[in-house]
Amino acid sequence: MAGLEIRDLTVLYEEGVAVDHVSLNVAPREVVAVLGPSGSGKSTLLRAVAGLENLVSGSLSWDGADVTNLPTHERGFVLMFQDGQLFPHLDVAHNIGYGLFRWEKAARAARVAELLRVVGLEGYGERPVTALSGGEAQRVALARSLAPAPKLLLLDEPLSALDAELRAQLGQFVRQTLTDSGTPALFVTHDLQEAQTVADRVVTMDNGKLALPL
Repeated sequence: MAGLEIRDLTVLYEEGVAVDHVSLNVAPREVVAVLGPSGSGKSTLLRAVAGLENLVSGSLSWDGADVTNLPTHERGFVLMFQDGQLFPHLDVAHNIGYGLFRWEKAARAARVAELLRVVGLEGYGERPVTALSGGEAQRVALARSLAPAPKLLLLDEPLSALDAELRAQLGQFVRQTLTDSGTPALFVTHDLQEAQTVADRVVTMDNGKLALPL
């Protein structure tokens, strides 16, 4: 298995080049962090991998198969946003199981129960997400992202809205969860300590370009 291969990827906005001829690999089971300041192009890179940005040049492949022109929903990747974007009208269990609507009811319930255990929230299934703490909400968002067993998880600064102590705790938790599930991930952050906690490998990005690995 080759994992994710990004080759010469370029994204252009009206104001200039957002991602400038970036090449990067993510191996199976590997977690790679892209570290950089606001405006460096790291979130645009993540969105391009997800299929949410138009490419000026470059290609994307997964396990050797070209996915450059595949629609987002056919890539098998899941993007977890900074704020988690939980559905406030649904309880915890229905948030986690939202992407499993094609599953049979019993299988969906079993998968949700499994993920509640994985993220340390057993017994929380019927709770409204509006009653959760910030850390609990991010755990639910992580569980929802993992529910369909994605080929690749794309994490866009998922911990940046939390305070420093909770960010450190959840960074370790995210690392352990990804390791235990064997899920490869591309993790975007502006925090060096967070990147080093979560990732196997850290690369830096600035002005749309990748720099040397840390």
